[in-house]
Amino acid sequence: MANRLNTSLLAIGERRVLQALAPRLPAWTTPDHLTAAGLVGAAMTAAGFALSHWSAGFLTLVVAGLFLNWFGDSLDGTLARYRGIERPRYGFLLDHSSDLIAQSLIVVGLGVSPYFTLPSALFVLSLYLLMSSYTYLRVATAGVHRLSYGGMGATEFRILVAGWSLFACWLGPQVVEARLWRFSVLDVTIGTMSAIAFALFVLMVRQDLSRMDRDDQESATIHRLPTRRSAAEPAAAEPARELPGVSAG
Repeated sequence: MANRLNTSLLAIGERRVLQALAPRLPAWTTPDHLTAAGLVGAAMTAAGFALSHWSAGFLTLVVAGLFLNWFGDSLDGTLARYRGIERPRYGFLLDHSSDLIAQSLIVVGLGVSPYFTLPSALFVLSLYLLMSSYTYLRVATAGVHRLSYGGMGATEFRILVAGWSLFACWLGPQVVEARLWRFSVLDVTIGTMSAIAFALFVLMVRQDLSRMDRDDQESATIHRLPTRRSAAEPAAAEPARELPGVSAG
């Protein structure tokens, strides 16, 4: 199993909450039930965003869906470890496939809401999928499962989505209608931030590749070193030479 690395802003407090919740769940609850609940929460979030075109009151469905997504997605692995019923390969594939589906629903739902634009949502989703892909590559090549970047993990992202929606609802439609030339100010801002994040991603990949290349070269050098005879090891005796005309028998 890969080593899990979570340096997000809320990681320590979140871990304590999850470890306190796991023993209190009913015995019939399984990690798969929680994974399914997380997907239901993502679908609720997307539906709430779509319905908010008719009433801002549906933002309560968005917040409830994000909470349910956090509850199911964050607690399924904790419960499996607490009960000692981990299935590493099955759990890894199920959990992260569900994450990709859930985050796609949440981000696209945000994009079709009155509080964001679809181009900006697709910028965000593309970066999420890019970082997810690299995370899984690092699991395979370095045995490290990194769950956060720049202090931002899945929990912080959910809070950001909920906070933005409520802020945009309070601010009004100008949050998406403001224009810079022919473009939405929101799209220009998110696009610029995405370009910066992409450049940082490329830099991070280069640093990781340099480190792996250096480690591989050092490992290859060690394997190529000749085996030296120990000073205390006696030299192998040479076969005795026969003197001319003297039989060895």
